[in-house]
Amino acid sequence: MRVLLINPPSPAIYQVFMPLGLASIAGCLLRHGHEVTVWDINAERWSKEAVLRRIRRLQDRGLLVGITSLGGDYPYVNWLCGSFRTACPETQIVIGGHLASALPRFLVEHLPVDFVAVGEGEETMVELAGALDDGKTPASVRGLWFRDPTGRIVRTPERPRLKSLGNLPLPPWDLFPMEIYLQDPHPGLGCRTDGEGAGLVSIMASRGCPFDCIYCDHTVKGYRPRYRPVESVLHEMKVLLEKYGDRIKVFYFWDDILIWDRRWVHEFCEGLARKGLRVQWTCNGHVNRVDRRLAEEIKSAGCVNIRFGIESGSQRILDALNKGVRVERALTALRTCLDAGLSLTLYIMVGMTGENDDSIRETVDFFRRLIRPFYLSQIKRLHFFMLTPFVGTKLFDRVRAQGRVPDLEEYLHRACDAYYDIPLNISGRKDHELLRMRESLESGILGIFGEETNRLYEVLFDMYREAAVGIC
Repeated sequence: MRVLLINPPSPAIYQVFMPLGLASIAGCLLRHGHEVTVWDINAERWSKEAVLRRIRRLQDRGLLVGITSLGGDYPYVNWLCGSFRTACPETQIVIGGHLASALPRFLVEHLPVDFVAVGEGEETMVELAGALDDGKTPASVRGLWFRDPTGRIVRTPERPRLKSLGNLPLPPWDLFPMEIYLQDPHPGLGCRTDGEGAGLVSIMASRGCPFDCIYCDHTVKGYRPRYRPVESVLHEMKVLLEKYGDRIKVFYFWDDILIWDRRWVHEFCEGLARKGLRVQWTCNGHVNRVDRRLAEEIKSAGCVNIRFGIESGSQRILDALNKGVRVERALTALRTCLDAGLSLTLYIMVGMTGENDDSIRETVDFFRRLIRPFYLSQIKRLHFFMLTPFVGTKLFDRVRAQGRVPDLEEYLHRACDAYYDIPLNISGRKDHELLRMRESLESGILGIFGEETNRLYEVLFDMYREAAVGIC
């Protein structure tokens, strides 16, 4: 069957990376003999007019269109589905991803789609394409929502998550605009970078996160971490290096917490050395899983950067977010990484219920305690976000139960970039006060960098002066 897979555009402030979930689905469809085309609109940045021209050129008979979606993608996905339905009425459309898994009934009721796929999409898409190609009913395909010929909404049995990620095929990179992914994805963000952004290639070794932060969506990958075999990941890295060579500077692991399984991490680091893969890589971490031995091991194995969602330096706010983290533990973990020579990317969040000037000061003080002159070059990037109740999260379920989302479609149409937009303010402060606190937090932390830079100059000057006196 002919299948068109589409990655809709995210806000321009976000970096452009390969959509690994869509790539995995593409690989599975190809393995089962289907013809696959990919439109990565997020990377290509086609205008709506350009997308419409492409839609009108399609031969729609027998085409299945699969669209992945995040919570903030609803306005564009709504427009995209309507455009397909108008220009290619015989096309069959299936929506997947986090938005679909969070609101399947709503999407069936409000979008001109044929199917909504819930959860991991590889097996669902393969079975759906096979059923449609053979003229069979989709009612036998698990993990779907759709309308039957009478208009009644049908929900098929839930599809269990994949037991083995090792059976998934390698991504079909040639279907995606790799020349875009392998460019520097950080233009205009004003972040601290020394060129590490160039040549990032996306990869994933596991799915799932065992923590229960109220702002995270577990609807697709779940809570239990599931890992690919180490040899499978090493093989993928080797194939990528053979294919793209020196254009790859850093392997960007997208796992929620790559370092969760310590045995797997140890085997991975040993495998890199055994196969002579002298590569650089970056991953997400969690402060509760960091110690000196781990930090030194992954540094020796080529890890150059580890990303942490710090969110706040206020224990009260961390507890409200259900982070399961103590402030002092976070501080110790970050220092451990810095002492091991790792660079850091840190995420900070503003806007939880109860956020006030005191919690902002506590967060600034956290960074004042962390940052030292000789750490400056290792703290590569700081990202400041506004807390957003995305669909599929416990936070969203809470505010909706409180009646704070009376019109779900109107709420979804607000979308947001999560940097400055406030689609729903739950802090207890007015919007302008919340934005002021965010600006105060950002300027306060960045001010510490300036102070510590001056201290570094003073230290270096004193060292130079002492050396000069000794020579004289």
